[in-house]
Amino acid sequence: MDYLETPAVHRIMTSPAGRLLTSRVFETIKTRSIPREFGVVRARAAADVALGEGPEAYLREVGAPPAPHLHDRIERALAEYAQIRAEYDETMERWNSVFWGGYESLPDERVAIERDRREISQRRAKPSDVFGFLAKEHLVPPVKFETPDPDDALTRWHHELAEPERLYGFAESRASEEFPRVERSATVRGPGTVEFLLRFTSPSPHLSDKATARVYEPADAEGDIPTIIFHSGWGMFDDQLAYWPEEEYLARALAPEGYRVILPDAPWHGRREPLGHYSGEPYIARAPVGLFTLYSAAALETGVLVDWARTEGSPVVGVGGVSLGGTIALHVGGRCGDWPESMRPDLLFPVGMPGAIDQTLLSTDLSDLLDIENALDAAGWTGDVLHEFAPLLNPPKTPCLSPDRVFSFVGTRDTMAPTQTARALLDEWGVPRPNRREWDCGHFGVMANVIRGDEFRHTVRRELDRATRDERRKTVSA
Repeated sequence: MDYLETPAVHRIMTSPAGRLLTSRVFETIKTRSIPREFGVVRARAAADVALGEGPEAYLREVGAPPAPHLHDRIERALAEYAQIRAEYDETMERWNSVFWGGYESLPDERVAIERDRREISQRRAKPSDVFGFLAKEHLVPPVKFETPDPDDALTRWHHELAEPERLYGFAESRASEEFPRVERSATVRGPGTVEFLLRFTSPSPHLSDKATARVYEPADAEGDIPTIIFHSGWGMFDDQLAYWPEEEYLARALAPEGYRVILPDAPWHGRREPLGHYSGEPYIARAPVGLFTLYSAAALETGVLVDWARTEGSPVVGVGGVSLGGTIALHVGGRCGDWPESMRPDLLFPVGMPGAIDQTLLSTDLSDLLDIENALDAAGWTGDVLHEFAPLLNPPKTPCLSPDRVFSFVGTRDTMAPTQTARALLDEWGVPRPNRREWDCGHFGVMANVIRGDEFRHTVRRELDRATRDERRKTVSA
């Protein structure tokens, strides 16, 4: 029987040759490549709304200066992308009918259409061969900013600033109404896994789309399955690409061993990418409001997924994430105290995350590379004004679960998610020193360590198993 396979790129990254990913040279090269990488996907996002309107309209949409000498080349690029987009739309129509439309299909047929979807989704999402010339000539900014006015934001969010639970709170009535609406797609076979999607209306009043997540279970699952919900980083395209790191180093590694892994799409990411934006762009483009809008929505959506896992028999549910995902995990761990009990996680696994977002916005390499600080400054966002939004941006000073159930992983040379801010928050939370792992690396080195090494996975396995034994002992004694 046919099944989805681990991409070759993951095998290379975990081979001896992949040691280069942990080097300072790779960290430097990868960091410098960020503006061009996001310039390409910004060019593609503009094409999604400017196809058929000509080069001049396209350049205005993408935020580039006039470039008459490139009009012929742009015309060809748009025509080539139009063909890719048409193939993508046709493939997605077939895929939706198979996985969501009740179409009677065989397991091998679902594997084949999923492979087709991944291939064309990647060609659509990151068409470097089509629009790379625009990014190379620095004509395309990496972010199309929509920075809000600080005075307007203070007026709009003053109730939430006074009572953050208005933004992060999960009303029990809303929670009880939300769970029955969780839908489950048809399944597809992976390497020792059964995989499917979940979707449900986001419980955030500030979003109007469906939350989505990919679930990985053992192919021969029996009995109760411990679950980890793990969020990816900013700008990831998730299963819209052939290679999704979290899918390989965590989901397809742990699921065959008897665990359930849920990988959500964060708001505006992956399947939730808004038309005219690339995956995750509104998070940065609308900073700082985009940041806490995403954190709060993702936190509440995680609560729904925790509840869903428990209804599926999970005795223990952990929540984690890397980079942006680590920040989401910290918000879940710090905000869930007033949520219904079924929505609160048992364990927390934040990776490569800052502890103070208001400081991080103005003082990191990412801010410089994407021109975030200049955009904020031009709109009037001073450090003092940003600090006024700390109650919504930053994880709370105290956790809502026992500190000894928090297990963190950071890089000591991380200049994108500053290590000192993570240390300060973990100190305030009282997380025991043995629960904290610090690697001698930068931000991309953290990613390389979780991909290549077994330390993070070993910690997740050990703590899920330990917490499961504790829960079963409680059940027996009761």
